[in-house]
Amino acid sequence: MSSPQKSTAAPPHGRGPSCLRLTGPAPLLERRQIPHWCPTQIDLGAAGWLCPYDLVALASTLARLREAGRPPALLAPRDPAVAADLSGLGIQEFDGLCGGEPLTPPPEPALVPLQRLDSAEDWDFLLPDLWTAGSEQLGEPNLVRSVLEILSELIDNAATHGASKIGTYVCAQRYEPGGPLPPGIWLAVADGGRGIPGHLRLNPKYSGERKDEQLIRLARRPWVTGTRDRRGWGLVQVFEDAAELGLGEAVIRSGAGEGRFLLRHGRPPFARYRSLRSRVPGTLVHLRIDLA
Repeated sequence: MSSPQKSTAAPPHGRGPSCLRLTGPAPLLERRQIPHWCPTQIDLGAAGWLCPYDLVALASTLARLREAGRPPALLAPRDPAVAADLSGLGIQEFDGLCGGEPLTPPPEPALVPLQRLDSAEDWDFLLPDLWTAGSEQLGEPNLVRSVLEILSELIDNAATHGASKIGTYVCAQRYEPGGPLPPGIWLAVADGGRGIPGHLRLNPKYSGERKDEQLIRLARRPWVTGTRDRRGWGLVQVFEDAAELGLGEAVIRSGAGEGRFLLRHGRPPFARYRSLRSRVPGTLVHLRIDLA
């Protein structure tokens, strides 16, 4: 007698072990992680405004699951403005959430609209238009240059060390006081590659370190790299450049580790590290710069 087959149907709305339910503003940055297992349903019904980190994390996850042939059902936010903002991004992963037609414009035009990059050259191609848009929004050429240089370094790291079939996702936004999230410039980059711990373990010097959070701690030190070459200045430069612009914070999640950093001009970052219950494929980086 054959054993009964397990049902592959999606669980009821908002229920079941294969449903990821996201609530409130910036849900993936502040409240939840996308689990390493593949959810069959991602419920955004109770989600508030999604920050750049949420967008790159969702987009890279949906691309990864589609590549694996297991795309989850995506339930639209009940807030029509949030749903419209997602649908209006022009990214395949979010198509149809609001009938394909934006209902209302976002509170601020995106500093860097959500982009999928297959190589660092794709980013270089976008820079002239991003410079123009950034100059209109930020007004200060030095600030625009610093923001784009920070993103360029993060994207170069992702393209060099985290190359994957799903590419690299990037997004940036400036929020004004009284907006949906705390004011400042918010940046995020995601890739689905080897990840920081996996990259550093390629170097025999670090191959014996089993805790991913310790490898994230090492990754922000000068000359720490997954190769024998004298490289490994990327995150150091990113933190220094961001701190020069003002008080801010950074979050790095990769593998089963997380680092959270308070960035302060002229002072070392205040850092906290922890292990994560669920592994993060590739690397996710959030950076917020508070402007006076």
